[in-house]
Amino acid sequence: MKRMKRILCTFLIVLSILLLCACKKDYSAITYKRFSAKMSDDLSYSVTDKSLSYEGIYERYISASKEGSLFLFIEFEDKAAAEKYMENNYKDEKGYSYKKEKDYIVVTNSKNGYVKIVQIDNVIISGSTEQSTYKSDVKKAFKELGY
Repeated sequence: MKRMKRILCTFLIVLSILLLCACKKDYSAITYKRFSAKMSDDLSYSVTDKSLSYEGIYERYISASKEGSLFLFIEFEDKAAAEKYMENNYKDEKGYSYKKEKDYIVVTNSKNGYVKIVQIDNVIISGSTEQSTYKSDVKKAFKELGY
């Protein structure tokens, strides 16, 4: 009986460890191709590559719009440039919640609509709406993108 309890306890411990490892979020940046496909095909956004307009500033700049909301995909030369952009524009900005973790930065603002900006590696994804009625659409899109 004791042996059976030990085996069961060991099994439960190993299972718990495996489940916790499986729950770890993968914080890798989405590619512009995947962003464009997800936004246009899965979420019915109108996607426009504006990279040529911002040549020399960003590696890639893509906008995705749909009634009530706008998403931006901004790819920088490197992670340091993306982090500097986030710090300079949002860290001390009144009304914004700025959260920096080891692998990513998340900025949100719920005043007068909803804004969420996520930086992972050298990519920033920004989603926003000026009307609170579209807040759930922005959140759904971020979830679909894996952010």
